[in-house]
Amino acid sequence: MAKIISIGNISLGGTGKTPFAIMTAQHFIDQGKKVCVLSRGYRGRIGYDTAVISDGENILIGPDMAADEPYMIAVNCPKAIVITGKERRESFEYAEREFKPDIYILDDGFQHKRMKRDIDICLLDHKRPVSTGWMFPFGYLREPASAIERADIVIFTRADDTSIPEKTAKYVKDKPVFFSDVKFAGFYNSQGKLDIDYQGKTAYAFCGIATPYKFFSFLTKLGIKLVRRKIFGDHHRYLDREGYSIMKKASEMEADMVVTTEKDYVKLTQDMKDDMVYAKIDIDLKDRERFFQILDMR
Repeated sequence: MAKIISIGNISLGGTGKTPFAIMTAQHFIDQGKKVCVLSRGYRGRIGYDTAVISDGENILIGPDMAADEPYMIAVNCPKAIVITGKERRESFEYAEREFKPDIYILDDGFQHKRMKRDIDICLLDHKRPVSTGWMFPFGYLREPASAIERADIVIFTRADDTSIPEKTAKYVKDKPVFFSDVKFAGFYNSQGKLDIDYQGKTAYAFCGIATPYKFFSFLTKLGIKLVRRKIFGDHHRYLDREGYSIMKKASEMEADMVVTTEKDYVKLTQDMKDDMVYAKIDIDLKDRERFFQILDMR
């Protein structure tokens, strides 16, 4: 029987689910396992029927049609099978027939209760793990904080230390708890990693993600001076005219570079990609070996 691992959260907005899905998928791929990532494919133009973004050998649906997150997973894990679809159960049954994977990873699967799983991983922002405590539309929670109790493993992301936030202590009692932060892996473009001396440089930064100011703060901490911050809606799909406008403004402001996130970069048109770079991040997971030991044993 294939092992099914869900990675999700209880809040709206980014807690690093996609980078964790990539890291987890790559762990099992490195073991020689056949891995399939199932994603809802939110905001993909391909629609919500079952669609194969990558068959583990070739990317079959490009960024013009695929949703940004599953496409980003396919690019970063070229040996992973990546399938999107609103009904994960249908996607799972399709994958069983066509690919017979050893491992399934449900990207953003914590609320998808109709799909069984062997391990439920819940990611919480260390600084605001349960936000205001109110559910949407009055707050930023998808479900009550008590839902954390369903998790088999809890990971606090963007953690500066290893303290358990007081508001979550009763929900994570007796669970394996881990802490992670993001680390800078370099500036990249479509050609790969770039040798950029970025300290003290100026940048026009833009993004269309759930937590844009965290991205801008990240760049500032690298020692980059942001001359302009441009925010688009989450999952924004870019047009050439927007790239022209950004480059024109960056030139007027004499910015040394134009930078965005990897999630945004995969959705840029080729003309935009030629003139821009993205800041690639990796996950710095504390006690990483124990985390993967738990995944391997269950």
